[in-house]
Amino acid sequence: MVAGPLTGTTVVDLTRFVSGPFATMVLASLGARVLKIEVPPLGDSYRSQGLTSTDGASTLFESVNRGKESVALDFREPNGADALELLLAGSDFLVHNARPGAMERYGLDFDSVHQRHPWLIHGSISAFGDLGPQAGRGGFDLIVQAESGLMSVTGSEASGPVKVGAPMLDIGAGLAAVTALLAAHITRLTTGIGSEASSSLLEFAMASFTTLASDVLLSGASPTLLGSHSSSFAPYGGFSTRNGNIVIAGAGDERLWLALCEVLGRAELATDSRFIDNLSRVKHRDKLTDIINSVLGSEDLETWLERFEAAGIPAGQVQPLHNVLASPQVQALNIIRTPADATDATAAAVDPPFRINGERPRLMASPQFGVNTRSVLREFGASLESLERLTP
Repeated sequence: MVAGPLTGTTVVDLTRFVSGPFATMVLASLGARVLKIEVPPLGDSYRSQGLTSTDGASTLFESVNRGKESVALDFREPNGADALELLLAGSDFLVHNARPGAMERYGLDFDSVHQRHPWLIHGSISAFGDLGPQAGRGGFDLIVQAESGLMSVTGSEASGPVKVGAPMLDIGAGLAAVTALLAAHITRLTTGIGSEASSSLLEFAMASFTTLASDVLLSGASPTLLGSHSSSFAPYGGFSTRNGNIVIAGAGDERLWLALCEVLGRAELATDSRFIDNLSRVKHRDKLTDIINSVLGSEDLETWLERFEAAGIPAGQVQPLHNVLASPQVQALNIIRTPADATDATAAAVDPPFRINGERPRLMASPQFGVNTRSVLREFGASLESLERLTP
């Protein structure tokens, strides 16, 4: 196993929930030592939420906290604050996802930490960003999905606005924060000075709208709920066959549209004035969708997918998640793995989405609450007296 590029660096992890822990787990997968600070007596609230594996651990907690060390420490009280200061003095990154302004009361905001430890890189993830009238507002993935406009373009007239089925803003903001943290690390290698790296769920949501936002900015109008279809292309979305649902991207260019007409056996659609170009097809999307569904309903999805593949038309089956997790493609990429030190054989989890030199980063299991407290504090110079005060 090749050492990760962050081997030799240490992260003080004050994160919780999803976005922050996911970001620091990615740092761990890149080789960083991650010290997860958990406030006694219960630690991270996700330890007791979500489904549990056979050894009683929370799969929710395990999914975003693998490869870390757990240090039970209440940095809000004087002894805990002194101990945290020892950790910061020997570390390279401080990462949290508290509300902007919340860390100032503990002297853990960027300006305060930078004065004491100028080499330390300070990373933060928030819901709505660290500037503006909503900067101090907290919010989960669901809330930002609603208020960012994401839910306004997700769903159909029948369903109404719906959330994306996975915490995409949490994960996206976490990855964006990692990108900024790595850039700050590269700068520090030259200057020796740490900097502030921040991200937010709202900023990632806006970035995800990149192409769609351009149309909205030009037209001044928001798109309506289109289900699985596109506001910019047609046909481009979900359709129904005799035995299941598929998606077709048959409008990336006019060549694809003409090929689709041939495969469907409806060559006359290519010269129909309602569908003569993409703009016309978008305008008459509902009618075009009805026509395509009526044709697709005559055959099984396997037949249609074979025909589309032969004609070079991008298409795919709508798969249930359990099928995908067990699929040959996911297995070939070695995405699902059980940590080498896991005590529970069911503790398989999804790896971070990258490989280095063709290899997956090796993550160990998530830590038991506070299991590393004494050894870490002793290593970082805590006195025997303070260890007695801080640990059972």
